[in-house]
Amino acid sequence: MSMSKPAASRLLSWGVLLVFETLCQISLKMAGRVTGAFDFSVAAFRLALATPWLWVAIGCYVGAFLAWMTILRRSTLSAAFTTSALVFVAVMCSSWWVFGEHIGWMQLLGSLVIVGGILMLGADDAGGGKPAA
Repeated sequence: MSMSKPAASRLLSWGVLLVFETLCQISLKMAGRVTGAFDFSVAAFRLALATPWLWVAIGCYVGAFLAWMTILRRSTLSAAFTTSALVFVAVMCSSWWVFGEHIGWMQLLGSLVIVGGILMLGADDAGGGKPAA
């Protein structure tokens, strides 16, 4: 059974958003590791702007914005905003993988609650609901 073109396009848009949002957060953490404590001085801004990770993060914000605009054009705001909580789970998993950050039972349970809630609320948008004009 193949996926319809609109469903595949919507799924691709969500995948792009998740990748950009997750990479953005990872990049910001990497930039913070390079710059150290930020004191809002001119030197701190110069150091931050000289860090390639900051520019990766800015590019990811632009990519995420474009993906989000595509998603909103094809979905209701209530369903899209709720589904965007998947970013929290993706960032948590990525921070474990990239930085070796600990994920405890509470975080795992919270992730299951987020995903379960999205699945329940996502039923409202299962028909590809069009946004109101």
